[in-house]
Amino acid sequence: MEADTTLFQASNGRQPRGFGRWGFQVGNETHFVVGQYRHARQEAFKIAQTRGEERVVVLPDKKLAPQGCTPERPEKMSHEQINRIKERLMAQAEVRNFGKRTRTVIPVGDMKATQIMVVFDVQSKRTAHLIAKRGFYIVDYTKQSMCPGEIDIEEAYRIAKWWVYKKMGGCLPHWAEPEDMIQEAVTRLIERGGDPRMAGDSYKFFMVQTAIRRYLQRNEKHEHEDDEKIDAPGSRWGTWDRSYRATETMCRMIEAKGAYPMDLAA
Repeated sequence: MEADTTLFQASNGRQPRGFGRWGFQVGNETHFVVGQYRHARQEAFKIAQTRGEERVVVLPDKKLAPQGCTPERPEKMSHEQINRIKERLMAQAEVRNFGKRTRTVIPVGDMKATQIMVVFDVQSKRTAHLIAKRGFYIVDYTKQSMCPGEIDIEEAYRIAKWWVYKKMGGCLPHWAEPEDMIQEAVTRLIERGGDPRMAGDSYKFFMVQTAIRRYLQRNEKHEHEDDEKIDAPGSRWGTWDRSYRATETMCRMIEAKGAYPMDLAA
C-alpha cells in the first residue's frame, strides 16, 4: 500500500507529519481522519483496502485539530493573512546565540498561541504557549526548507561530483547511484541559493553532505534487495523512477511556493 504525498509536499514543502485533521483521496472519495499522521495513514489504508484501491493521496490542506482535552481551537486565517503576518515578522527577525548554536529568532509580539499555531505550523498547544510566553519563535533548521536564488550551476555540479567521487570514493554501498546522489545534492544547492550563507564554501559543502546523507538513509532499506527487481521497468524504486519522482516533486514545490524567499526560508 502506498501513500502519495506529492501534492502535500508541493503545497507545504515538507513530508506530512504531526497531529491534525488529515485528508486522503481514496479513489473518487475523500476521507478525513483526525490524529497523528502515521495513525491517520493506517486508517486510510484500511479504507482503501475495503474499496479495492492500492494507493491513497494525501491532500495538501491539513486542518489543525485541537489536541488533548483543551477546547481551544486554532484561529481561522486566510493564506493572504498568513503571508502578510509572515512578511511583517520576518522583517524583524534576528540572529541569536544559544550556547554554541546560532539560530534565527522571529519576535511574535502579542500574538496568541492559536495564531502562532497557524502562522508557524506549530502542532503542539504547549509549544505554542511557550513561544507566546518567551516572545519569539526559533526557526527550526531541521526542517527541509527552500530559499531560491541565483546560483552557479557549474560550481554546484563540481562540488557535488568532488564530494561523491573523491570524498566518498570507494566508500559507497553497491546499491547507491552516484549520478542520483549528485543530482540530489545539486537540487539542494538550488533550493538554498538565496540563503546569505551560500556565499561561503563551507555551507555549500554542508548542504551537499546533508543531501547525500539523506539519500543514503532513504535508500538504505534496499541494500539486501535484488538489483534486477529494483531496476526493472515500472519498479517504484528504479533509477529512472527515482529521478523522475524527485524532479516532479521539486517542480511542484517551486510552482506552489509563490512567496518571497524569506518566507520560504522560514
